[in-house]
Amino acid sequence: MSDVDQTASADQIAPGEKNPEPAAGELHRMRQWVALRNTSMDVRGGIGISGHVAKDLRTAIGRPHACALVGEAGLSAELVDAYHRDLSAAGFEVRPLEMPGGGCDLVRAQALAGLLLEARITADDLVVVIGGEETLSCAALACSLWCGGVSLVEVPTSAPVAVTAAVTPRPLDIPGGPGMLRHDGAPRFSVVDVRLFDLDPTHEELLHAFANMAATAACDSNKAFERLWDSADDLVAGDEQVILRQLLDAVKSRGRVVASTSAATRQSIAYGEELAGALRSVLGNTVPASSLVADGLRFSARLAVALDQLSVDDMFTQDELLERLGLGTTEAAVDPQALVAAMREERFRRTSRFMVATPRALGRVRLTAVPDELLEEHVTAWCASR
Repeated sequence: MSDVDQTASADQIAPGEKNPEPAAGELHRMRQWVALRNTSMDVRGGIGISGHVAKDLRTAIGRPHACALVGEAGLSAELVDAYHRDLSAAGFEVRPLEMPGGGCDLVRAQALAGLLLEARITADDLVVVIGGEETLSCAALACSLWCGGVSLVEVPTSAPVAVTAAVTPRPLDIPGGPGMLRHDGAPRFSVVDVRLFDLDPTHEELLHAFANMAATAACDSNKAFERLWDSADDLVAGDEQVILRQLLDAVKSRGRVVASTSAATRQSIAYGEELAGALRSVLGNTVPASSLVADGLRFSARLAVALDQLSVDDMFTQDELLERLGLGTTEAAVDPQALVAAMREERFRRTSRFMVATPRALGRVRLTAVPDELLEEHVTAWCASR
């Protein structure tokens, strides 16, 4: 379902800058229902809609109760105040909270639960959380368990997080085990305001979002891949409305994959992550995330060609899309043996079978057993090309 009320767009604003009141008729709004594993999510997207969504929330939730407004440290006071005024005007009793610091783990999720307890938030109330991937991921777990589940509104503050966090929250860490506590997306609402994002297509934030879009479309369907292909030129030109449309399209595609009744389809959401995760482990944060994801897609497609699963034409089509989106590659030298070991360690930490998500066609990805010799051959060739 998608409802569009399209008008002139407004200037972009970053999370740390002032969020001016848009003039009458300036807002550009889109609405999308997204399937999740055990529920659905209402996504409200727009240009300059922060501080102008509470009436929609009230209509969907019913009689307003208390609302915990949770902002992570470092957010613009003007942005938080805009949500405070909007929620108060809609009849909510707003209780402002600051997201506890820390990593993406149970300790931080528990600390947020403690703040909800102090604020006397119940299952009948609302929690609005503004922040990045780790903040939203911890909040998703805490709110899904709080009093059996409290309605959560996520407000992502970057474009790549807008694609992933609501549907596939970052797994939580445990000591010695990063990303081991995987949980489902649980927000009832997501507010995607592109005015909060850096929309410069040459900057890493938007490039990372493009990479997430490409990975998601390749898992979802040929039609999703075609829509992204057709929008590529407008995306790299920085067209706000096209960026908004493709962000919401990617969220819906991602939801469709993880909510599938087929386990094979759900598992395909890992497309590109095998190499990307291993490179991150070997190289740390020295390589942009957009390049890691793009390299993961390229590598998996070449494995698929070698396994006679994917046509060479489809492989080159994906390569061309990534190039059109401006997604680069890893330039750092990497030891092939270290990279293979990292790939195996990452995989065997979570499963006893070594399988890689490889495309069978554009829009269809499945886990595949890869022979050791073939994996080592392709990793060695990839490393030699750096």
